[in-house]
Amino acid sequence: MKSKQLYDAYCKPKLGELLSAIKLDIEYTSAHGNYLYTEDGRAVLDFIGGFGTTILGHNHPALVETAISALRQGIPINAQSSIRGETARLAERLNTFTPEGHDYYVNFTNSGTESIECAIKHAYKVQFDKVRREYEKVCRVLNDFYHRAEREHLQIEFQGKSKDLIDFRDDLEEYNLAQFESFQNHPVIIALKGSFHGKTSAALKTTFNKSYREAFEGLSALRTFFISAEQPERIEEIAVEQACTFYYPLLVDEKLTLRPISITKTIGFIFEIIQGEGGIRPLPEKTLRYLADTHKSLSIPFILDEIQTGLGRLGSVFAYAQTPLSAIAPEYITISKALGGGITKIGATMIRKDIYDQDFGILHTSTFSDDEYSSRIALKMLDLLTERDSELLKQVTAKSAYILSGLSRLKQKYPCIVKDIRGAGLMIGMELTPLDERSPFFRASGKQGVLSLLIASYLLQYHDIRLLAPLSTMLKGNPGKQRLSILRIQPPLTVTAEEVDKLVNALDEVLAIIEANNEYCLIAHLAGVSVPKEMRESPEQLPVSWPIATEQRHIDARTGFVIHPPTMENLEEYYFPSFQKYPPVGEGLRQWWNAISRFLEPIHVRTSFVSSNDFTIENSMVFVPYLPEYIVNNKAPHLVREMQDKIQDAVTLAKELGDDNIPVSMVGLGAYTSIITRNAETINDYEVPVTSGNAYTTALTLKGIAYAAQTKNLELGSARAAVVGATGNIGTVVAQILASNVGSLKLVGRPGKDNLLRLKFVRQSCWMEVLKAICRNGREENAGSIQLGGLAASVADFLESRRLNQDRTFEPVFAAMESTSIGFEVCKLFDSLVDSMQNQPDAPVIDMEITLDNLRDCDIVVVSTNSPDTDLIRPEMVKPGAIVCCASVPSNLSGKFDKSLSRNLAFDGGLARLPEGSTVDFIGMPGGGLTYGCLAETLLLGFDGQNHSFCKGMLTVEQVYHSLQLSDIHGLDLGDMKLHNTHILIDSESRLAA
Repeated sequence: MKSKQLYDAYCKPKLGELLSAIKLDIEYTSAHGNYLYTEDGRAVLDFIGGFGTTILGHNHPALVETAISALRQGIPINAQSSIRGETARLAERLNTFTPEGHDYYVNFTNSGTESIECAIKHAYKVQFDKVRREYEKVCRVLNDFYHRAEREHLQIEFQGKSKDLIDFRDDLEEYNLAQFESFQNHPVIIALKGSFHGKTSAALKTTFNKSYREAFEGLSALRTFFISAEQPERIEEIAVEQACTFYYPLLVDEKLTLRPISITKTIGFIFEIIQGEGGIRPLPEKTLRYLADTHKSLSIPFILDEIQTGLGRLGSVFAYAQTPLSAIAPEYITISKALGGGITKIGATMIRKDIYDQDFGILHTSTFSDDEYSSRIALKMLDLLTERDSELLKQVTAKSAYILSGLSRLKQKYPCIVKDIRGAGLMIGMELTPLDERSPFFRASGKQGVLSLLIASYLLQYHDIRLLAPLSTMLKGNPGKQRLSILRIQPPLTVTAEEVDKLVNALDEVLAIIEANNEYCLIAHLAGVSVPKEMRESPEQLPVSWPIATEQRHIDARTGFVIHPPTMENLEEYYFPSFQKYPPVGEGLRQWWNAISRFLEPIHVRTSFVSSNDFTIENSMVFVPYLPEYIVNNKAPHLVREMQDKIQDAVTLAKELGDDNIPVSMVGLGAYTSIITRNAETINDYEVPVTSGNAYTTALTLKGIAYAAQTKNLELGSARAAVVGATGNIGTVVAQILASNVGSLKLVGRPGKDNLLRLKFVRQSCWMEVLKAICRNGREENAGSIQLGGLAASVADFLESRRLNQDRTFEPVFAAMESTSIGFEVCKLFDSLVDSMQNQPDAPVIDMEITLDNLRDCDIVVVSTNSPDTDLIRPEMVKPGAIVCCASVPSNLSGKFDKSLSRNLAFDGGLARLPEGSTVDFIGMPGGGLTYGCLAETLLLGFDGQNHSFCKGMLTVEQVYHSLQLSDIHGLDLGDMKLHNTHILIDSESRLAA
């Protein structure tokens, strides 16, 4: 296997697929200085720097020599529980870089997150011991008081619920124990919004991005309060609010009083000077000043995370020494990343000596930490940083200024694209605007943090530059919450002016492409086409397609609707119109979209207003990225769950578009979003009701067939009908309703034993509807008012002949019909009996088929499948003159029908006409005042004010008829009978007039 296949097979498959989708799946086989190299010798300029690790570049020769020398010397790497000389020297050396008077013990670790974990553990133990001692103290006082009161027979006036001394003692003991356990079980830590401190269990609790935390919340009892960097005063408020309050007894004039002792449950405040994963955000100067000024009075330990900012990144070994914090001695300093010079894994937690717990060095150890090998390399790295009077560190200011100057020029040149340039030293971020004035693809990718990755892919493809976004901006946040598009620039100290110029020029080129609104030049390489240099350097300026609609109206209700692109052509129309201006890319764009869509989030794309009877609904469309083929072809359980979760996110986003005054009252699912969620069954509807849209789609399909038959003078009662996709949710109910109205019925499903069983179940349910119709007709109140036709009449005659012939095999069926108790067991029995009598000429027929080869004997063909095949049903497969109606989206009717309209009446069913001239226009929508039945059903329920889910799970005949009643009330009706949204076969206006 190739490395990529092995990575996907045995390492991180989803990450591997993301890297492949954006063509960052490159294997680097060597690295030297500021460059990474591929096997074929391609040199890639690295501006990521191991996310801050390669501070001296890759494989610095002096560090490599130190490593080789150490190994050749036979340095003792695994000599645990001994005196580690190199480790001791490294600890001493690190102390020399802290401001004067700041002395620390150093616990070495293997990574940054372990350093954070170490600090949190120590901080907890220190505070735990304080709380424990106070608790034990009040316990002693209470115990002494109790024994003294008993011994001296004190006269005590009790307060509260206590009636005697024993009750008082027990109650107070119980209360104080609960206070102690409240700290023990849920210690408090304070962190900043936007923070990232690692992914081990306790460190993760202090990481702000919920996407990292939510799957692991229960692994740590730590309770984190996240505060804004603009409100550091919240630290003191939280420390006071989150406290244990113990009480001890005191007698004052024979009256028993309780005196409190409060001690905070807050074990520390953890923060970064520049938030790296949080978007390269420096803490405001006033915040740093506040922290320095109040550190002593707060009495809250500071855990200073210097994992990215330390060791030269900002121009000094410890970045806090360049800030107002230099005036204090933080209780904890954590470092890692650059400490190993990019060639070994090492971290450290520095704990101020005056708070150090002497047992901690025994309680907290690690097999691979404190080793001589890593410590020697770290010592050499510090030597290199500080040699020649810290020459490299002194260059940081000038190099930082040069980078910031170049990026600032880009901000001035592209003010509508570049929102901010921020950072310090060699830790710099470029934030892009939301791109609301650009076309939908730029808007969507910008708001989801994906644009950063696309720019990174472009720079790698055309300029051999490696750049990335902060990892936290690449992960989804809460549904509907915007993620920032940020480029992270963290070069080594050895970066040159020429290399910075190369980066700035490359960014200039890609920003010009975004400015030109030209998706093709940005992403064509992902579709397999390399864009020529002259085309990239002078991108064609293209108009904005589908601009954001800002219409405001008075509204009475809100609904939401979840959709996906019905076809690749629709997707290209919406997201990639620029591709029409250039040579075709073949299937490349489709293949890329199916690869990247897994990593895209739902997005709000359109708001429409629909009115009926002076009542206006605001309907918001939420777009999920999947093409139908992706949904149908990906059957792996983890991918199905992933799609279901994403549609759930879309429903949540639709809900959040409402407000307390006018909430979203119903969310509908369009096309395959209903199928993959099992007709909305997997959707959590306890916050907002949902509907699959299947009921009114079915109703409109049947109305369309009825009207088409009337137009062609086709008597339904003698017609032979076929339902393709009869085992589907819509197909089953279409078959059930047709069964009582057509002369004979054919149920068509897929091959396979399971599908044959499903077809048999559908046939039995069709017999149930037929038998129910006969029972309804036979009731005394209906006598003579209902005329049975088609298959129902045939079955009635068949049963009557069996009764007259005294055929006792049908006795259970007769009995059930006489009691009108038509249960499914009776229908199974009837199905079995009829099936055994197919050789008798009067036996009614409902055929089952598992191929599409036998449709030519049918007058009506109804198609309702979950197949994305747009050529599934072709004219030559059906009878000349047949009515062919397709309720599938995308349509399963071949484009060949467009050329044979005189041969067949073929149309796409399920189209509704909106009331009062309302329109809903979007890609894949029929337009012209029409909409699909699934959206129409959502609107009907919104007009009706329903506050519970309607069509969820298996569709019923009753729901279809109820949707028809609602449409009569609210003015929706059967729309134009159209084929492929192009040919209007019968328009609804002329139909209504007729």
